[in-house]
Amino acid sequence: MQPADRLQNIHAMLAAGHRSVHLERSSLLLLGGVGGFLSVVTEWVITDTRFPELGDRALALLVWLVFWLGGASLLDYRLTRRAREIRGETLPFAQAQVTRAWWMLLSMGCLGSFAMFFYGGGSMIYALWIVLLGLGIYLFGLFSRPLIEWIGLATILLGVAGLAAGLSYGATRWLAASAFAIGLPLAAGLNARNLGVSLPGRAAVVLLWLMAVVLPALSMAGVHTEPPEAAAVGLGSSVADKGDQVLRLEPGTEVPLRLDLDSPILSTRSDVELPMTLNMPMEVALRDGEPDGRYRIGNGPWREIREGVLQLRIDRLSPRLEKGVPVVRTHARLDSLDLDGDLR
Repeated sequence: MQPADRLQNIHAMLAAGHRSVHLERSSLLLLGGVGGFLSVVTEWVITDTRFPELGDRALALLVWLVFWLGGASLLDYRLTRRAREIRGETLPFAQAQVTRAWWMLLSMGCLGSFAMFFYGGGSMIYALWIVLLGLGIYLFGLFSRPLIEWIGLATILLGVAGLAAGLSYGATRWLAASAFAIGLPLAAGLNARNLGVSLPGRAAVVLLWLMAVVLPALSMAGVHTEPPEAAAVGLGSSVADKGDQVLRLEPGTEVPLRLDLDSPILSTRSDVELPMTLNMPMEVALRDGEPDGRYRIGNGPWREIREGVLQLRIDRLSPRLEKGVPVVRTHARLDSLDLDGDLR
């Protein structure tokens, strides 16, 4: 054997030693299934009607996430040990340490989701989970095949890009579901086939992976809410106590804002109202005389309030003295992602 061949073999052995972590296919499939399930189903399980109090809702979400993600992690640990024993292999030290780091990332996601109920930022929750998922994949990729490392980086950038693009809450929810349910099983298949060995090939595989994750998420986010079948009635018409109705509010309609301030520092009277005026026509779906969460602005598509298309931002709170009287001035802006087009 020539000296150059011996050096090449030595380099290959060293590379194999550094890249000793092997992600089992069952790990990616299990985590992808559980993560996709949680992204889709959690919004239907942890609701305001089931848990009216904020603290109860936050605790219910924490228990829900710990149950599913903790159970999946323990099951994955057992399956990985069993697969290694069947093949007569041991679990490398690096993989054991990276697995612990991955469990820490999952714990951070659960605690972050819990904390956002009290400190705000809930609109970023799914983007946070996408970034944490990417960090976990990237950590494994550092000691595994380079393709896994690249997919981890692509997942991190995907979560950041979703925030930078101003995607709605509902859109980032479907993006997270796709990253888990489609991205991880697809990464398992690509890793098993040892694709993306060369640099251009790796870039092409990651690009295809991104398309496979992003396109289904955008198509699901573009599915509009089912419109109500009832005809729209004006504000002066009688509202039925039973059945479905659509209430149409014309521009110029006054919508009073009543604030219930719960604080030991300040309080408000229950009869105080802030008059607001509707600038655009709006239709609200009613069920048994109460809004059911569906609405549309002008002639735009029907939406559900939980989609996060409506965005209220309070960006300034300024206490001051005006003519010797203490006053608190607030600046807020209410936007809708549907207002890019003409909805009138």
